Amino acid sequence: MAKRKLRTVAQEVDMAAKLLQRYVRLKASDDNGYCQCVSCGRVAHYAKMDGGHYYSRRHIRLKCFEENVHPQCKRCNMLMNDPVINDAYKEFMVDMYGERRVKAMKKITYLPPKKFNRDEVIEFQRNLKARIKQEEHRVGEI
Repeated sequence: MAKRKLRTVAQEVDMAAKLLQRYVRLKASDDNGYCQCVSCGRVAHYAKMDGGHYYSRRHIRLKCFEENVHPQCKRCNMLMNDPVINDAYKEFMVDMYGERRVKAMKKITYLPPKKFNRDEVIEFQRNLKARIKQEEHRVGEI
């Protein structure tokens, strides 16, 4: 039997980012699984929402940074370049974390891309899966 090929570290980081987005949507949802878009306020089931990044996923250091990911409806997530939507998200970020923290996150975007360690990423995935399981239990999905 052929040995299964390992995923690259980049593929592992992408998998971790998807898990983080799911966790963030679950965590923000009520006990029925509904959460609110941070940009427009629309309420929908977490499965129909996106995990929107305030600072783009292209900034590798912030791709798996929990404070950078929040529930967003698909429309707002697609239109993040729209100043109205971006301003609403920024207002949420400042209310949630403070102006100083948002500016500190902005400075991180100027740093060179981070080289992730495979073991760290896999451990992060394990932790996220456990947290997701707890949140799914809370909203009655397990």
